[in-house]
Amino acid sequence: MPSDNLEVHLPIKKLLIGLCLTLVPLCLVGLYTITSAGRAMEATIGTHFKTIAQTTGSEVATFFNDRVVAVGTLAADPTIIEAVAEANRGWANRSPASTEAYVQQMEKDWNTPAMDGYVRGMLTSRAGRLLTRWREMDKRFLRMTLTDAQGAAIAATHKTMDYYQADEEYWQAIYADGRGAINVTDVLFDDATKSYYIGLGVPVMEEGTNRFIGTLDALIEVSSLFPLVHRIEVGETMRATLVKNDGTIIYTPGVSLSAKMQSEEFAWVREEFATVSGRQRGYTTAKLRNGTEVLIGYADPGLVGAFPNLDWTMMVIQDTKFAFAPIRGVLRLMWFSVALAIVLLTLLAVFFSLHRKREYTHLEMEAPRVAAASGGAGMR
Repeated sequence: MPSDNLEVHLPIKKLLIGLCLTLVPLCLVGLYTITSAGRAMEATIGTHFKTIAQTTGSEVATFFNDRVVAVGTLAADPTIIEAVAEANRGWANRSPASTEAYVQQMEKDWNTPAMDGYVRGMLTSRAGRLLTRWREMDKRFLRMTLTDAQGAAIAATHKTMDYYQADEEYWQAIYADGRGAINVTDVLFDDATKSYYIGLGVPVMEEGTNRFIGTLDALIEVSSLFPLVHRIEVGETMRATLVKNDGTIIYTPGVSLSAKMQSEEFAWVREEFATVSGRQRGYTTAKLRNGTEVLIGYADPGLVGAFPNLDWTMMVIQDTKFAFAPIRGVLRLMWFSVALAIVLLTLLAVFFSLHRKREYTHLEMEAPRVAAASGGAGMR
């Protein structure tokens, strides 16, 4: 009677070969896919860091551009132009020798009571009062000084250190050989007021002819920039750092310019800036001296083109174990799954190789010849 059970016999050798030809390529493809996906996801996070750095850097650039517009607008005010023009007319009838002697005498007497009347007039003139109102409206303006074409201080919000400003580097930068140019100094720290500031100077140009007739210089407090950097402190170990082109930290949470510290991360970024691909990529990973691996997104705020003294870099930094934490857990699980499949396949191959069915050859017993031999001996 036929049996109802259907048995399928598969050769173990062919089964293992089939599994190897199927699973091994799949595992290799899986490993390649996981590796490629990991790189792509890390690149996405790195690009995100770059975007944060670019956005913050743009806000920093906007701060300075807005201040330049404000000071330029003030320099074009009719009250300022009139004050400078009037001061310049006072030099018209003086000879070069007389002008030099007058300046030297004013410099000599500047810090004596003899100059109190001139200083009081400089501070309370129409132009002086206008400068003071601007400073009161925007507390970021610390000091403002107006000079004529000779470099003499004619109006200010304070008593200047000197009467004659034309021998100062900042004034010569604004004068620009008579052409007139915007000048922005590097960021500085004032120990007396514990404030960070830049010097921003613009030329005063004659209306109609656009001829240089004087300068307007302002000291602008820049500490209001630091909250833009500090707010990037999101998540564990994530921070932003604003640095000069020599690596000096301008600001990062817990460190300011007065500390005169160098950024270790910027050494890696400087190397990236040296190549076109590095500038375009905008992020890199670096291993610090303490063994910590960090992800660095970086961006040039774009200030150095217009303001050579502001060659700054914005960086967003975080330990890679935190920056890549969302993806590395998934990638580890995928690696584990592929590795487990390979291990199971190996164990399966070993198991069947040890327990495969052995085939034995049937042995036929040969009939003994002892009896026949014995019989022949008895007949003799």
